[in-house]
Amino acid sequence: MGKSIRILIISLSLIAIVAVLVAGLSIGLFLQALRAFTQETVVAEVIMSPIQQDENGEYIEIVFTPYVKPDALESALRPAVAGLANYGQPQTYKIYGDTVAIRGPFIKLHNGLLFLSFQNVYKLALIEGEYRRQNNPNAAEGTEIYINGGFDESWWLTNNNEAAFPYNLVIDRFTFSGDEEPGFYGTGRKRYDIVVTNDTLTWNLIGIFAD
Repeated sequence: MGKSIRILIISLSLIAIVAVLVAGLSIGLFLQALRAFTQETVVAEVIMSPIQQDENGEYIEIVFTPYVKPDALESALRPAVAGLANYGQPQTYKIYGDTVAIRGPFIKLHNGLLFLSFQNVYKLALIEGEYRRQNNPNAAEGTEIYINGGFDESWWLTNNNEAAFPYNLVIDRFTFSGDEEPGFYGTGRKRYDIVVTNDTLTWNLIGIFAD
């Protein structure tokens, strides 16, 4: 009887240990998937003025400040700076239109690669202004300003070959991403972060402050 009880206790203990290990592994996989598929990376700041007007039509003045991350060599030599980002040089633009968009090519990797901590590839390439407000009496041609060298040949090559081997082993889809943000009337200025999500480039409003 005593031996049977000891075997039962050992068996139950082993089952409990395996259950704890499985639960820990499941939680770890869940947290990794949550991080991989919901993470957001701030890549620039935009400060937007109210809509103004001159002889050429309505326009919005923005101050665009990209974030600058340490390069791979610096991150390897100085692990403390890995993942950190500093503000780059602010750039002021006069954007004709009643909306502003910041767009660029976006390479979405397969989810399996994202789960393994690989990251999507993107570039901020275009700041664009358009007249979107219905019946806008000032509607005219908007503004296109290419930044960071615009769309170079390497992006077009990737776009043309995304479905071909070996690109298709890595790339889920190639898009030109970037949300529009409507301008506003009144006073003050709005501050936004430009954010890379799992599948696009978008704007996050941080706050409104007085001039």
